[in-house]
Amino acid sequence: MDEISVFELSSVVQNDLLSLNDAKTPVSLDEFDVLLQIVCDTLTEIPNTHQSINVIKKLEEKLGRQKIQLYTSLSSLFIKAASEKVSTNQLEAKLNALNCSVEQITRLLKMFSTNQSKIQAILKLYGPSPPKLVDVNWRLDYQVETNTRGPVQKLIYFIDLILEDKGRRELLSFTASHAELEDLVNTLKDACQSVKRVALL
Repeated sequence: MDEISVFELSSVVQNDLLSLNDAKTPVSLDEFDVLLQIVCDTLTEIPNTHQSINVIKKLEEKLGRQKIQLYTSLSSLFIKAASEKVSTNQLEAKLNALNCSVEQITRLLKMFSTNQSKIQAILKLYGPSPPKLVDVNWRLDYQVETNTRGPVQKLIYFIDLILEDKGRRELLSFTASHAELEDLVNTLKDACQSVKRVALL
């Protein structure tokens, strides 16, 4: 397999990196340096909520609110490259494919190489990445009675979550009433909305 193809980025990150040289919203080399420095300062320390808020304020003061998304995408790039131990050649090839300038690539590679081991050390503190949810199976049963409580007459959902961890499939099974499942779905929707709000900062 071609080693360059192994290193994949989300479409959001790729679009943000493509926008670095967008004529409508160009990012100067000075602004790019500020972004890279803040990304590395953030990723080489154990974060807390207060620091995260300060980073956002610092970005707004120095670069304006519209550049915060670039900070997020550059952080994602550095985290992915560090966690997957991406080579300099792979990273350079990916940045070339995203139309980054020679000067941008040179500065980014230098900053990444300088901080790669520190970022990897911080990532190790969080342990391995959690298993990924790859599929869900479910069935609905009508429970008439139980051995301990006698007649119950209620709907019960049997849920199987299929997880993948380092190429291995795992099964996580649980049961839930209709009310419990609704509560779970609402909690997941709230979590999605929270992520969207952070992404829009």
